[in-house]
Amino acid sequence: MNQLTQFKKILILPVRTFLSVGAFFALAISTHAQNLYVSINGDFCGFQCTNSNGSISEYTPAGMVTIASSLARPRGLAFDSSGNLFAAVTRRAPPKGQYQGKILKFPPLGQQSVLGTVPQSFLEVVVTGSGGNTFALAQDAKLGLFYPSTIYKFAPDGTGSIFGSIPGQGNGLAFDSAGNLFANDAGAPGISPSIYKFTFDGTRTVFAGPNAFTDGTYPASLAFDASGNLFVSTQGDPGNDAILEFTPTGMESTFATGLTNPLGLAFDGSGNLFVVEENPGPDGDILKFGPGGAETVFASGLNYPENLAFGPPR
Repeated sequence: MNQLTQFKKILILPVRTFLSVGAFFALAISTHAQNLYVSINGDFCGFQCTNSNGSISEYTPAGMVTIASSLARPRGLAFDSSGNLFAAVTRRAPPKGQYQGKILKFPPLGQQSVLGTVPQSFLEVVVTGSGGNTFALAQDAKLGLFYPSTIYKFAPDGTGSIFGSIPGQGNGLAFDSAGNLFANDAGAPGISPSIYKFTFDGTRTVFAGPNAFTDGTYPASLAFDASGNLFVSTQGDPGNDAILEFTPTGMESTFATGLTNPLGLAFDGSGNLFVVEENPGPDGDILKFGPGGAETVFASGLNYPENLAFGPPR
């Protein structure tokens, strides 16, 4: 998300039910494939309100359906091996309320529940790891600065612990095939944008430093492809924002340019990369890049789409 996105005024437009007719039907879904899920922030009501206009949508072979609504600032989405969907939401209670992050759990069957909470924090992203653990990246909101950021680890029973931290505004998390956790840092005053790598025991090293990003830009979200390459959406230069690609050894190249506020990334089983452009309706959309880089519009007319995940049909 853009730095301090939560304070932007958003054009009040309803989320459209039918998006880019014919475009989202292009996703081939077999009996073994998965559907695409997107979190939508929706209309933004301002600083001193709860902002519960968010939703989660699912794209099926038949079209788009809303599976959850009246959510507060939904951001990261992730599935575990049992088909449970986890979503990061953040509520602010007026007047002079504090931000409180929650991880919601949506089982395939049954009622929604809360896996864990992170007081005085803005939750940006969740990912699931081995052992059924869920990891959440939370920006410190106590002073209204939204940095530093802390990575929390939640066991399946909801027991939480601190896994690691980064100095600036954290927006993205992704596991590689070896179980290392990568976190992007958008930076902050006096803190340069970077991508950090955490080993299984929480040891932190720098994977990509500030020289990896052009002046004024910063990493926004992360995703690995099947070959272990790390894809990074960058923001800071709307209309010329980019998606960068890093090999496992850290070699950098540019995968796509000419984007406007790209954020959440997700690969399908065929190697297609899906990317949201985090803009107010009707300019918010989901782009699809084929393995060779060919770009098409998968869905449009969205009101601040945030993050993506592939998972089993609901």
